[in-house]
Amino acid sequence: MNERSASLYDAIYSFKNYEQEAATIDHLIQTYHPHATSILDVACGTGAHAQYFAPRYAVDGIDLNPQFIEVASQRNPKARFWVEDMTDFQLPSRYDVITCLFSAIGYVKTLEQLERTVQCFQQHLQPGGLILIEPWFSPSQWISGRVDVRNYETPDSKICRMYHGEQEGQLSILNFEYLIGSSQGIQHIKERHELGLFQPEDLLSILQSTGMHVKFDEQGISGRGLYIVYEK
Repeated sequence: MNERSASLYDAIYSFKNYEQEAATIDHLIQTYHPHATSILDVACGTGAHAQYFAPRYAVDGIDLNPQFIEVASQRNPKARFWVEDMTDFQLPSRYDVITCLFSAIGYVKTLEQLERTVQCFQQHLQPGGLILIEPWFSPSQWISGRVDVRNYETPDSKICRMYHGEQEGQLSILNFEYLIGSSQGIQHIKERHELGLFQPEDLLSILQSTGMHVKFDEQGISGRGLYIVYEK
């Protein structure tokens, strides 16, 4: 999410049931790593998942957007959050669990960057740890030319978001346009998001290169599937 619309993020994605998704993640952690006590939430956004992880786990997070990190820190005052690029970060701690949800992994764009990201995850993982990655669309799933429009409201504004999807090579392009109406008038914002369209076998190969076991849950936490990377 571009910084220009960061303040709108929670309103736009209010349809997501973060509490339920976090409960599903917790169940997976208890299944694959029942002694886990810490989570690093990569591409944590505004910290909505983190607030539901916090009662059971020590939670930290990273995101490339400083405004997201500011909101996440306010929402989770006991957690630590950093502005970092998931493809290349160095944190002072290692974690039992690393999550990368809501298809944020697509923002790495290329297989080379994806490989660097997975290596970085593994470097921050405690022995016996667990990695959970919610994928973006594959090339066969992506629908170029799709148009979508949604409307949202906050206490002081009304928001209309329209997007048009395109494809350039192995990149999916999301062209967003927002109309934001408030007592101050109407604001028009444009954004362009680029996410890599990875073949499932390529993603699987990179995850298996960690030497860990890899399982794919087709449903996952939101219908997009979930890669479960773990040690026995």
